[in-house]
Amino acid sequence: MINIKANDPNKKKSKYQIFCLSFIVWLIIAFAQNAIAKAPKEPIYIDLSKTLGFIMGQRFSLNRIKTEYPTLSLQIKMAELEFNNTFGVSEKNIEKELKDIFKDKYPEYIATMRKQLDATLKSQQITQDIAVQFLQEVKLRAAGEVPSPMLETLLIYQFKERPATEFSRGFKNIYRTKGHNKSKGLDLQIEYPRSWSKREGNRPNVIQFFSSNNGRGPAGALIMTRDLVKEAQGELTRQETNALQTLEGSKELALDVFSESSLIEMANGMGMSNVRSINTKRIVIDRWPGAVLDFIGDAQRLDLNITMYSRMYIAMYKNYMIFLQCQVVKLPNETAEEFKTKISQFDPLFRLMANSLVIQNQY
Repeated sequence: MINIKANDPNKKKSKYQIFCLSFIVWLIIAFAQNAIAKAPKEPIYIDLSKTLGFIMGQRFSLNRIKTEYPTLSLQIKMAELEFNNTFGVSEKNIEKELKDIFKDKYPEYIATMRKQLDATLKSQQITQDIAVQFLQEVKLRAAGEVPSPMLETLLIYQFKERPATEFSRGFKNIYRTKGHNKSKGLDLQIEYPRSWSKREGNRPNVIQFFSSNNGRGPAGALIMTRDLVKEAQGELTRQETNALQTLEGSKELALDVFSESSLIEMANGMGMSNVRSINTKRIVIDRWPGAVLDFIGDAQRLDLNITMYSRMYIAMYKNYMIFLQCQVVKLPNETAEEFKTKISQFDPLFRLMANSLVIQNQY
């Protein structure tokens, strides 16, 4: 068994705990760089314009079919209703965003778009068979079969105030680490919103980054693994190594590594200043002992200062530690109250993502 006595204030840190604390700092460094360095492929107004044009073009075609084939009126109404039930809020939010971007030039911008759509769509022939096929296409779009980046943009602005609803309504992707050279042989599965983008982590142990708003948003997550036996570099005895391979051994180790004092030390040891609002809790992640740690802190890179809310879900699986770290970045023009509201908006989504984490190796 692993000789650890939890909650002993006079006890020296175990070598396991030292290993754990020594590398946690890289998580926040990686996140700070991701928050600062991410750059969208195109200006946001381009995606917004494509998506609004997509909606307007669909409406134009439906209205034309309604005029030319009145017998299809009921089917048209049903298709419109299904699409609006899924993405009806999105159009209003996209229009508002474009008005904020173009300001007094918005009327000219929207008039030009309508003129271009009219010129393109009026010249297309629509038979009754084509009309019926298009109505089926609209229903598929309502179920999420929309090309990128229109789908991501629709989802972003449909669930802008309720990010978790996108996930709970089934608009999500699955990512697995199986075969990834940074996963250390672990096959982990996690679900994330369809409107989020993903990319490889730059640092050695960061497997994948996920970013909200198709890479432009204020929220993100990363998954990372560490191998305690490998980190120990031969300092563990065979008995200690064998004990780590059992659920009981992981639970015993977790008593020490996931104690409140250890988790608070992790938060304060991440290279951030003014660390505050620290909360810790012991949890279970896919049958294995885990913990959740959240806090707010300030970080600096070059001349840029950022404030971040971080939530870490950590699982102890045999000789591995598995990390899902979620973050929300405070924008420069946001008030403290607005930042607090944004954290509350993403909180349910982070919980859903953590609950979707599956350690496939055990099955």
